[in-house]
Amino acid sequence: MPEPPAFDLSGVNHGVTPVVNPVDPTVHDLPALAGAVPGGAVVRITNLDTPDAVFATNAAKDGSFLATIIAGDGQELRFEWVNGAERSQPADALFVQPAPSGAFTLTPSPRFDCLRLSGGFVLAFNGAAQASVTLKNACSGELTLDNPRTRLALPDFTLTSELPLSLAAGQSAKLSETFARGAPGLREDVLFVDVTNAGTTLRYPITLRAE
Repeated sequence: MPEPPAFDLSGVNHGVTPVVNPVDPTVHDLPALAGAVPGGAVVRITNLDTPDAVFATNAAKDGSFLATIIAGDGQELRFEWVNGAERSQPADALFVQPAPSGAFTLTPSPRFDCLRLSGGFVLAFNGAAQASVTLKNACSGELTLDNPRTRLALPDFTLTSELPLSLAAGQSAKLSETFARGAPGLREDVLFVDVTNAGTTLRYPITLRAE
């Protein structure tokens, strides 16, 4: 199966003067240029640092969109688009705002280039009771995976892999989750795992989704 396309952040947040909300300075307009996403696609933006509902909006026919997001300096946002049966791989960015009333930027979230995740940053159950992502350590030294937690703590999803886990150079391992539906409709959460490489620790977010 071909890999789904990634969300391209290069067309997001261009050429619009920031609008400061007089009631809540964490509310921001986030524009995207024509061609940023497929025309008419649903754009989904998740603040990974809050339990807020996922923001969703429809792109125009030319692929542009304007999103209203709630975010504070240093928080991480996950971007996805859905176009019919096609869904992008997520793209993550840090929301950076030096001053509450100033312009903000989106900076790609830091990741280790030498850590490979087969299938990307999403576990889709698609009717199955279990799903897993394979991590391969292509770094020169050992990686450590630790501190698993979730964004919403939904009881539907359970991590079955034991952490902490040490992954030697060249080694692969699976992170596995089980799903037991606790409510109807879309069930979605985010699994966070801390990955440490050569003394640097980064948070890795993996979306858990069951339609």
